Amino acid sequence: MSENSHPGDYAFVNADVTLPGGPTSPVFVFPAQGDAGNGGSSVNGVKPLVAIWPGFGMGARYFRPTAQELANRGYPVVIGELRGQGRSKAKATRRARWGYHDTASEDYPATIRAAKEELGLPADHPTVLLTHSMGGQVGSLFLARPEAKELGVVGMMGVGAGSPYKNGFVGRDRRRVALGSLFMTAVSTVLGFWPAGRVDLAGYGRQSDVHVREWMRFAHTNSLANLRGQDIDYEAEMKKVTVPILLTRFTDDDDCTLASAAYLADKFDPDEVQIEQLIGGLGHTKWARKPERVADRLDRFVDSL
Repeated sequence: MSENSHPGDYAFVNADVTLPGGPTSPVFVFPAQGDAGNGGSSVNGVKPLVAIWPGFGMGARYFRPTAQELANRGYPVVIGELRGQGRSKAKATRRARWGYHDTASEDYPATIRAAKEELGLPADHPTVLLTHSMGGQVGSLFLARPEAKELGVVGMMGVGAGSPYKNGFVGRDRRRVALGSLFMTAVSTVLGFWPAGRVDLAGYGRQSDVHVREWMRFAHTNSLANLRGQDIDYEAEMKKVTVPILLTRFTDDDDCTLASAAYLADKFDPDEVQIEQLIGGLGHTKWARKPERVADRLDRFVDSL
């Protein structure tokens, strides 16, 4: 199922999961390299598995420095691949379509299970989600699912993870979110998917039209209700989530404002969610390549669980 890979300074195992319909998606597993003395934290004396989930249009490989930093601190780590992104073999077409629910109910649990099998960990081994942008939006839905409890998810830390709701932005950024999401939906409706190439000015890459439409509705209404194929009432179940959630953003992150994080936080019981700003300089994505500050904050978050 897996093949050892050691490009550069990264020590990880590349496993695969099979998605509905047959395509595979890679699961990048980083075994723990350090121990508690190297700065890592624990949940009741046990190092949790850290599951990293990228944002829209970002491959898992971009987050390898973060995974290696955390592995060096003693955490077992897995980086998932959002469906159709990075090295995922899924390709959005008129027939191959998926949305928020599919990723939350299928890809997230399958990836975490595969990582635990590779690492020899029990299915309910404590797990912390470290999510970025879209990865945090889907992660918020996953927290509401029974699989999250079965897989021992004990908390989520988001970095630049907020709601795309247009009211969370001002001026040109608000117009960009509002009009850009409508434009992407119009193109996706005509073609049956959002294409990569010259029309894709944001660099999101090829995306399923279902996901784009649901993201557009989220951006205009702040609603995650009535997702295609949903088997639970996500909006209702998110209010019942009882694990701690920490939503962070760097102060120079224009793609996740403080209000954006607050609109996502509103989906949960306020007693379970905290919003925190990190000192600027690493924006929406640069932190993943210079992960020390996020890793330090994750250590403290794990210690609080």
